[in-house]
Amino acid sequence: MIKLESFETSAGDFRVKVPELCLGAGSLTAILGPNGSGKSTFLTALAGLRSYKGAYFLCGRDFSELNEKERYGLIAYLPQESRLGLPFEVGYVVLTGRFPRLKQGSYRQEDQALVDFWLREFELLPLKKRLFSSLSGGEKQRTLFARAMVRGARVLLLDEPLNGVDLKHQHAILRSIRAYLQKEKALCLMVLHDLAMALKYADYLLLFKEGRLSFKGPVAEIDEKILSQVLEVRVKFFKKQGNVLVSTEI
Repeated sequence: MIKLESFETSAGDFRVKVPELCLGAGSLTAILGPNGSGKSTFLTALAGLRSYKGAYFLCGRDFSELNEKERYGLIAYLPQESRLGLPFEVGYVVLTGRFPRLKQGSYRQEDQALVDFWLREFELLPLKKRLFSSLSGGEKQRTLFARAMVRGARVLLLDEPLNGVDLKHQHAILRSIRAYLQKEKALCLMVLHDLAMALKYADYLLLFKEGRLSFKGPVAEIDEKILSQVLEVRVKFFKKQGNVLVSTEI
């Protein structure tokens, strides 16, 4: 669903280079790396918010040839920080995620049903009539997550979406995303800092360091050495009853 060749983007003087990458449908790809390694810069370029060089194909089409409406229809992007200053209710905030799908200029019953589905999925339905500004940090983040999911996009680009979300809801969100990807044959790229979460839920890993893609491949192929080199901590895997546990230290 995403194919890159000689892909390069930049933020000021900082450059991010991805020589080649091909990601298929139905998979969750976790993006990891130290702060300032290029993860967010890479994601914003894929979202069409930053210029790039090289080839970028999205769902079999040249990204440069897609108009804005087509891009918004295919992609749901959730940045690290989202600010909503107006006094909107939670239900309306989520509903605005359907805007690129509008037909004849108004929301339909189908849109409202999808809003209720994702509010329920993220345990937000009791807060539907609450003002977004009155929510806790974690509740705001879950609301914005629901807003991204309600679009029904083929590609989800999520930049540190679990920040401020409690552990219970982190697991619930990641399980929901995996179910969505399988059902809709969609693709998700998610920037994470929690290595244990990435190894538990992701199918594929991208590791960035100093603007370069240092590793790409299935989770099963990653080893302690490359993780330690890229993340700049000592990583150790342990196995307990078939599950892989992760230990890190400086």
